[in-house]
Amino acid sequence: MSPGTFLGLASPSAIEVAALAGCEWVLLDLEHGGGTLDQVGPSVQAASAAGIPLIVRVPKPERSVVGWVLDQGAAGVMLPRIESLEDAIECVSYCDYPPVGQRGVASYTRSAGWGSHSVRETARGVCMIQIETTGALDDVAQIAQLPQVDSLFIGPLDLSFALGVPEDFDHELFTNAMTTTIAAAQAAQIPVGSLISDPARIDTMRAYGIDFLALGSDALALRTGLSDQVHRLKRTDTSAS
Repeated sequence: MSPGTFLGLASPSAIEVAALAGCEWVLLDLEHGGGTLDQVGPSVQAASAAGIPLIVRVPKPERSVVGWVLDQGAAGVMLPRIESLEDAIECVSYCDYPPVGQRGVASYTRSAGWGSHSVRETARGVCMIQIETTGALDDVAQIAQLPQVDSLFIGPLDLSFALGVPEDFDHELFTNAMTTTIAAAQAAQIPVGSLISDPARIDTMRAYGIDFLALGSDALALRTGLSDQVHRLKRTDTSAS
């Protein structure tokens, strides 16, 4: 599995730290994180300097936002809250230039090398569909087969809530949803990823056949790392007294 992490602290420095820690990719989370679109450009630059790709999860899949994020040179976009096959068909069209899609065309963007090469030579960027609703789950086999879909991502928290088994990742409904989504991705020969907050679930994800895995977030790593040290310090102080 390829390791990465979510970025919620809106700090390009966190990208450098993640790369030094061994992350092979990072995802700037603009749906739930503390950042705004202002962080996209600096984050792309930091990821480029660190030698790892940056994916941006947009707040919601709108045509102007998806195209703008790709224009800034992001390696790809994650599209959240997809509700159906029809919804997916519409939203993935925002990633491609006409006549295939609806992405606006500009030649003076970072993705086009500030005009140094033709837009036709510009890397398209990864189009990643998030499977986190029952509607997307119902249509996941067809969604995965769309030519414009490059990857699927299982959002475990939202999906567990949508299935009526909040945070119960061992419930049959949830495990069936995982295997269904992974099978759809494998049939379409595209990678599938997911997210964990508990390292104890790494082996479970490996057994599922996940291709890439987000190891929590920058904020979670900071909190848990400091919490462990604070608790150890307090235990030492108690023992000494």
